[in-house]
Amino acid sequence: MYLSIAEPQAPPKEDKSTQQQPPPPEKIPVDGVDVLQISEHTTLFRGVCSSRFKFEVEYGLKRGTTDNCYVIKEGKDLILIDVPDQAFTDDFLSALEKKIAVKDISYLVITHLSPKRTPSLIKVLESIGSSRQQPLKVYLSNPAMQLTRSVLGKDEHAHLLSQVDLRAAKPGGDLHVGKDLLTLIPTPTPRWPDLLCVHSPSQRLLFTSKLFAAHVSPKTVGAKGQNPFDQGGWDTYGEDWRYYFDCMLGNVARQALGALERLEAEVQPVQEASSSGQQAGANILGAIKGAIKAAQSAVESGQTAAFGKAAVGVSSLATSMQVTALAPLHGPVVASSMAEILRKYREWARAQVDAATKCMATVFYASAYGNTAALAQAISRGITKAGVAVEAINLETEPSEVVTDIIKRTQGFAIGAPTLGGHMPTPVASALGAILREETARELPCGVFGSFGWSGEAVDELETRLRNAGLPLVFDPVKVKFKPSAKDMQIAEESGTDLAQAMLKKQRKKKQQSSSSARASSASGAEQAVGRVLGSLCVVTARDGDAQSAMLASWISQASFEPPGLSVAVKKDRAVETLLSGRGLPFTVNVVAQGKEKTLMKQLSKPFQPGEDRFKGLDIEVSESNGCVILPDTVAYLECKVVDRLEAGDHWVVYGTVESGEVRDESGVSSVHHRKTGTHY
Repeated sequence: MYLSIAEPQAPPKEDKSTQQQPPPPEKIPVDGVDVLQISEHTTLFRGVCSSRFKFEVEYGLKRGTTDNCYVIKEGKDLILIDVPDQAFTDDFLSALEKKIAVKDISYLVITHLSPKRTPSLIKVLESIGSSRQQPLKVYLSNPAMQLTRSVLGKDEHAHLLSQVDLRAAKPGGDLHVGKDLLTLIPTPTPRWPDLLCVHSPSQRLLFTSKLFAAHVSPKTVGAKGQNPFDQGGWDTYGEDWRYYFDCMLGNVARQALGALERLEAEVQPVQEASSSGQQAGANILGAIKGAIKAAQSAVESGQTAAFGKAAVGVSSLATSMQVTALAPLHGPVVASSMAEILRKYREWARAQVDAATKCMATVFYASAYGNTAALAQAISRGITKAGVAVEAINLETEPSEVVTDIIKRTQGFAIGAPTLGGHMPTPVASALGAILREETARELPCGVFGSFGWSGEAVDELETRLRNAGLPLVFDPVKVKFKPSAKDMQIAEESGTDLAQAMLKKQRKKKQQSSSSARASSASGAEQAVGRVLGSLCVVTARDGDAQSAMLASWISQASFEPPGLSVAVKKDRAVETLLSGRGLPFTVNVVAQGKEKTLMKQLSKPFQPGEDRFKGLDIEVSESNGCVILPDTVAYLECKVVDRLEAGDHWVVYGTVESGEVRDESGVSSVHHRKTGTHY
C-alpha cells in the first residue's frame, strides 16, 4: 500500500542542522502529446518521450516511452481513463481541452496511480471545477483510493475532495455508461498493488494498464506518421515487450497468475464478432493464465515435464474475452501482434518454470515512493540474467504466511527497506523475523538494500541482524540516498547477479561437479571442435552516464562491410550486458596485443564487487567521442554503437557498427585465445 511507509522519511525536528532537502525532481524532456483515434468512440491521448524517461530498470533499453490516457465518448457521457505522469501534465491538459470540454467529463477511471501522477489528477480536478451539479464519479482500486484521499486531504487541496465521489472498484464491479457496460477488474501485483483493468465490450477494447505494456517511443522505432497501433508488429516492438515482461512480470509469476485469473473470471465473452471480423484476442488472457498456472504447478510438484504437456493444450483451458486491441498505459495499442504475444508469453512462462525448478531466489521489499522498489527490480533483473528464477514479494501487500512459505523453498534471497523513524518499517521487521525463525534460512546466500532520505539505519539494521544470525551476505549493502542513479542501478543489478552466482556455486558444490579440466577431457568431439574456433582477445568497454564496465571477449567477429560492423557475443550474466542492451549505446572494442595480454587478463579476470572500478591501476584514456575507455597495450581500438542484438541461448549476440577507430601498433599482432573445448571460455 502507498500510505503506510514514508520514503524518504522526514528529517528529525530536534536537529535542524542536519535537515536537508531532497533533490528537485529532474526535468524530463518530453515531445508532447499526440491525439489519436483508436476506435469509433475512443481517443488516445499519448504523451511521448523519445529519450530515457527514468533510471528504473524497465527503461534500460533507452527507447523512450509513451504515457497513454484514453477518452471514451458514450452518448453524452465522456469517460477519462487514467491521468499521465507529471512530466506530461501541462501538454496533456492542453491537448484534452482542444478535443473536449474537460468540465464535461462524466467519469474518471484510474487504472494506476502513483505519487508522480497525482499532480495530473489535481490539475484535472481543478480544470473540471466545482460548477457541476453532482460530484465527479472516480472509480479506482482501494490502494489508489487511499493515496487519493491522502493527497486531496491536504489543506491546499481539501476543496477538491468535496468535488469527487470516490468509488472503489471491486471484483465483479461494473460501470454502466449509456449502452456500454464497463467491467472494472482489480489486478494487483507486488509492484503495483493498485492495478486495475477495464473492459469495454462495445469498443472491443481491454484497457490493460501496466500489463502488455512496453517502454518505447514511436520515434525511436522510426514510425512514420502518427499511428497508435503496433505497426510493424513483432519485428518492431517484440524486443520492447520482451524486455518489459522480463523486468516487470517475470519475477512475479505467482501474483501475475492471480491478476490474469481475475481478468478471465470477471470479463464475460462478447457474443458477436467485431465489425472488422478480428477475433485474435479471444483466448489471450486465458492462455497466459493457463501457461503461468501450469508453470506454478510444475514448480511446486517438481515435474518439469508436466509444464510442456500443459502448455500444448493451454489455449483450451479457458475462454476469455473477444477484443480487437489491448490498450496499455505505455507503448503501442496492441492489435496485429496479439497472437504472437500469446505464443511468446507461453515461451517466456516455460523459461521461467524451467529456471525455477533448478534454482530460485526471492526479493523481499517494501517501498512507498518507488525508490526501494526500483532497486528491487534491478536486483531481480541481475538474478534472472544469471539464469536463476526470481520471485519479488512486496511486503506491504503480502501476509507473513507468504514469507514463511517461500523462505522454505527458495535457495537465496535479498531483503530491502526504506528507513522510517530511524528503523525499518513494521512489515519488513515482521518478514525478517519470519526468515530468522526458519532454520533452513541460516544457510541461504543473501543481501540487503534500501533507499533512504536522511540516515539509512534500516539497511544497517537488516545487515546487522542477518550477520549476527550467521547468514552469508553475498554483496555489500546497497544503500541509495533518494532516487537511484544509473550507477546505483548498475550496482544493484550486479549485486543481484552476484547473489545468483553464489546460489549456483552452492548447488554445484552439492552436486560435486567435475573440474573444468575434467570436462575438457571428457568433452564430445563436437564440443572439442567448437573450441578450435579462434577469436582475437579483446576488451569491450561501455558506458551509460556515470555507469561503466568492461569485459574480456574473444567471441568477436566482423559482421558487415558496408557499414563496417562487428558481432560481439555477451553472456547474459555479464555486468556489461546492461550497457549493451539498447540501440545506439556506445562501446569500444580494444584489440589486445600478443605478448601484452597478461596484465589485462589478470586485471579483468578477477572477481569484482558490484560497481567496482574495472580499470583501477590501469593507464587508461577516455574517448572524447563516445566516452568509453581506451586501454593501453592494444593493437587497435574501434569505437562502435549498438544497432541490434539477437538472443542466442545463454548469450546475446550484439551487432554494432564501427563509428571510428585507430591502429595503435602497426607492427603489433593481435592476441588469440586458444581453447580445448567449446563448453566454456
